[in-house]
Amino acid sequence: MTNNQIIHIMKDMLGMKKEPVAIKVWKEEPRFVRKYEERAFPGMCTQIGEVLKTGETFYTNLDHQFCTGGVVATGVALPPSEDEKIEMLKVHFQISKGYRDVDTAIRYLYESEKAIPPVVEKNAAVQLGLFKDIKDPDLVLIFCTPRSADILNRTYCYIAGEPVQGFGGNGGCSFAIQYPYVTKKPSFTYSDVAWRKYIGLAADELTVSYPYQILVRLMEDLPTVAEEYNNYGEYGE
Repeated sequence: MTNNQIIHIMKDMLGMKKEPVAIKVWKEEPRFVRKYEERAFPGMCTQIGEVLKTGETFYTNLDHQFCTGGVVATGVALPPSEDEKIEMLKVHFQISKGYRDVDTAIRYLYESEKAIPPVVEKNAAVQLGLFKDIKDPDLVLIFCTPRSADILNRTYCYIAGEPVQGFGGNGGCSFAIQYPYVTKKPSFTYSDVAWRKYIGLAADELTVSYPYQILVRLMEDLPTVAEEYNNYGEYGE
């Protein structure tokens, strides 16, 4: 099944307004893909927003990020040291006032690390682009309404017999990229203010992240699950 066929099925069944975005991780910098030329602020969320606006594909690394969440989430950059983490949290705290105080920010960091496994491999670059343009990506980011996310994740439950992990709080890259990349399982999140702002999510949109191979498998059963979802409670009447 081609990427365009998958997109057609999802748009038909889920009514998505935004194009899915693909993430592909490379062990070496790909020579045939354009290298990102700017320094994105705050980071990968801004680059994903650029992909949605322009339709372009490119690869990026640590040199192009102010916030390192996305490149750490894909093993393209090593996690910062404990001292560096605390300093970064202090900077973010001054920018966003996302916590009551710095101590609360530090506590949140350690609690979130318990829930999201670290990346153990080392990679050189991560490619971003519209799903239709990237062959065999690692992850596909789907921006949709809660209702559409419910249908998609119900399809996963239908075939896998296990729930989909959801996240809320601060750390869009950790929730939507690192968790599914490391565990090879889907996740969903309303993410955080930076992810929502710089990607350009509408008030009724959230992010669902699927490893590519799982998404391909879902397409066989998505129409059946969607039909039953849309007619819920009517079959027994």
